Amino acid sequence: MQHHAQAGQTPHPSETDTRPASQVDHTPAGPWYRQVTSGAWRVLALAGLGWLFEVYEIFVFSLTVPAFIAYFALTRAQAGAIGSIAAAGLIVGGIGFGWVADRIGRVRTLILTILVYSIFTGLTAFVQGPASLAVLRTLAGLGMGGAWTAGAALVAETWKPEHRGKGGAMMQFGLPLGSLLAIGVVALISNLSGGLDHGGWRWVYGLGVLPIVLLYPLARRTPESPVWQSRVQSGGERGQIGDLFRRGNFGGLAKAFGFIFFVQYVYWAVFTWTPTFLLTVKHFNFVHSLSFTFAQQLGSIFGFAVFALLVDRIGRKPTFSIYLLIGAIAVFAFVNGNGETTVMIASFFTGMGITGLFAGMGPFAAELVPKTSARGFAMGVAYNGGRIGGMIAPYLIGALATSASGFRMGMLTTLVAFLLAWGVVLISPETRGRQLS
Repeated sequence: MQHHAQAGQTPHPSETDTRPASQVDHTPAGPWYRQVTSGAWRVLALAGLGWLFEVYEIFVFSLTVPAFIAYFALTRAQAGAIGSIAAAGLIVGGIGFGWVADRIGRVRTLILTILVYSIFTGLTAFVQGPASLAVLRTLAGLGMGGAWTAGAALVAETWKPEHRGKGGAMMQFGLPLGSLLAIGVVALISNLSGGLDHGGWRWVYGLGVLPIVLLYPLARRTPESPVWQSRVQSGGERGQIGDLFRRGNFGGLAKAFGFIFFVQYVYWAVFTWTPTFLLTVKHFNFVHSLSFTFAQQLGSIFGFAVFALLVDRIGRKPTFSIYLLIGAIAVFAFVNGNGETTVMIASFFTGMGITGLFAGMGPFAAELVPKTSARGFAMGVAYNGGRIGGMIAPYLIGALATSASGFRMGMLTTLVAFLLAWGVVLISPETRGRQLS
């Protein structure tokens, strides 16, 4: 029996639109940000700030390594070993707390990870030698690795599919902002204490206890993931790792891991070696080279903003493809360009094209495993397992950088990684608008 709209009534779109239902635009009217609930905004605030302080904690260590070398009479090899051990903590924590998030919930796990890295960073202020420093940085790393996993899963499962990409991109603003905060705090304390080498670094780490103090009140008002809650209320499985080998989840997990692995390689290759490359190959002085590093950070912020505007409008695959192309061209120009203007512009676009890719990692990793009880674990494996690429890049380029030409060759290995990352994007499905369960 057919139903027709009566006089004076507005027909339903499905009664007048001949397009298939899947193609009818049901997007509510009004600005997109008014379509996001207050609970979803609180989720973004908690996850974004948790990630910002994680980046801050990581970056603080790199800024205070020279002080540790001076204070404890460490060799560069010893300092590097401490950094590598701490990086291993990030990987283990990111994967392990992903499983915990599947078992006890995203919000509670995020609070726990922030508590872990806050306490152990604060305790770092009291270390008396390199052994205790290595232990505390590794324990802090467990929490730091887990914060991204729990926060990214929370945002992906709370924000509606039509705005999930924007939510993930805004969460990732913590990457450049956390780095800039660390630079500002370390510079301020260094000036106030007359330098870090004679113990001023202890004040830097003492402040590391503040994230849990600042974020706990917000966490108490932040709603849990509706996807996780629905699974719990229905009596469904939680954190069943074997689930990732069913219903096509393994292929999605492998694609997410591969994409993040290659992007992490590019990021750590470029951002680890930029200052040294500018000094030894481009022959800029140290102070002058900082302006190029700053340009990269500005490009990163711009890249996140543009990514947020594009990703839900044109889709994941086109947006990633555009950014990979921008990043590859920028790195090639940065390595081979002559003249300060060319290098400065290239620096800005390396920040945009490379760091901007991180804006989409959370939603993309979640959407590639849309039906699983172990999404937190899967995202932890993809993102933190992908950090292995970031561990390989600095060593490989350092080994090649025995001459200016070798250094250039090492930096240009990122072009291969760009191409491989794009290959993963090409064979991956378009995930925009996917429902998660």
